[in-house]
Amino acid sequence: MALGFGFVILAAMLPDIVTRSETVRTNTAQETGLGCSTGVGQSSCDVTLATAHAYADTTAMTVTETSPGAMDRTATSSLNASDRTTLSVGGLSASTAYVFTVDQAVVDSNVSGSLNQLLASLPLLLVVGLLAIVGFAVAKTFSVF
Repeated sequence: MALGFGFVILAAMLPDIVTRSETVRTNTAQETGLGCSTGVGQSSCDVTLATAHAYADTTAMTVTETSPGAMDRTATSSLNASDRTTLSVGGLSASTAYVFTVDQAVVDSNVSGSLNQLLASLPLLLVVGLLAIVGFAVAKTFSVF
């Protein structure tokens, strides 16, 4: 009974735990004046971010074209997952110079690599730990061990 109650409490608290761990782990940053040019017949170009993005994809990132137009390019952007600094922006016109502003999440400078991994994995660790406890309790109840 208590384990079921614990599972319900964890399920209710998990969104808040995720939000708080991400707040501790990341900060917002804005990079302006990121320029690139498309070549003949190309519809995308790459820009290099000064600081690595906190995620392997464009989660918590907004890419805004500031020149020659003003348009949200987040949906047509992709991030190189291995270095997290190379951003490819698609859906562009050929033979045109572009300037972008990128709002992104970066790992807090006070968070070490191992702490970053722990905070990113915390929700999964909590769920797996609770499931292991529930499984052990069920096995003990039915005398499997």
